[in-house]
Amino acid sequence: MLYEAFDKFLAVDTWHTRHPSDEQRFFTVLASVVKDPRFNPDELGEYFRQKKAVSRDDEKNMFNVAIDDYVTKAWAVKDYLKANRL
Repeated sequence: MLYEAFDKFLAVDTWHTRHPSDEQRFFTVLASVVKDPRFNPDELGEYFRQKKAVSRDDEKNMFNVAIDDYVTKAWAVKDYLKANRL
């Protein structure tokens, strides 16, 4: 599965803190999958929620906030690549 590439990222206890080293790890993995036509940032977010048992309904949950942030970043990268035909 495409999103399993993020399993090591999610295995690190600090993944949700959005510390620069966590974000670097996220973007490293993202670079390996973002150009795949099957990649969808919203599906990535659902994969994260499923793997970490985080409810989308709990908007104040720090994990949910971090997931939404990573989804937004993944969309930004995907849209940038598409707009620039990279």
